[in-house]
Amino acid sequence: MLIFQSTKTIIMSLIKSKISLSALFVLLTITITSFSAQGQQLSNRRHGTVLEQLEQNSRNNIVDQVINYAYRFRGTPYRYGAMSPRGFDCSGFTSYVFKRFGINLDRSSRGQIFDGVRVKKTELQPGDLVFFQGRSGRGGVGHVGIVTKVNDDNTFHFIHSACSSGVTESKNTESYYSRRYVGACRVL
Repeated sequence: MLIFQSTKTIIMSLIKSKISLSALFVLLTITITSFSAQGQQLSNRRHGTVLEQLEQNSRNNIVDQVINYAYRFRGTPYRYGAMSPRGFDCSGFTSYVFKRFGINLDRSSRGQIFDGVRVKKTELQPGDLVFFQGRSGRGGVGHVGIVTKVNDDNTFHFIHSACSSGVTESKNTESYYSRRYVGACRVL
């Protein structure tokens, strides 16, 4: 901004003093080159460009809203096949929460794993969907939740609708979930 202000002042002075157009063109070329160099420095920042930072901040804001909305339903009973504040099954809960933010998920946990971009366990972020084997333990996806917190050691917390307790927050280190983890995807 400082360069722009000083360049503007110089150009106005040059116009007032009736300097030739070719000299004005040279000055504009120098100014544009300077802006280009500043743009290159901006894109080489360690944390990405300003646009990338704004996109990340926007994603974080939406994720916070999604998680806070999901927390509103803690204690809601589990109901097989249901997706309303009177009761949820696991995929009904995730579908209901994300629909509030304009994201339509498949109605089944088996389908929801394909609704986003797959992410490794070491790359999880709050707002990601996490998938587990069902109670039968036969290997396929049978349960889904929303990541609420990721710890430095790659353990995580997630909110979900569990058969035994309804909508609740759990940790992936709990014995039931630690041996049933299948994968994750990012829809935000």
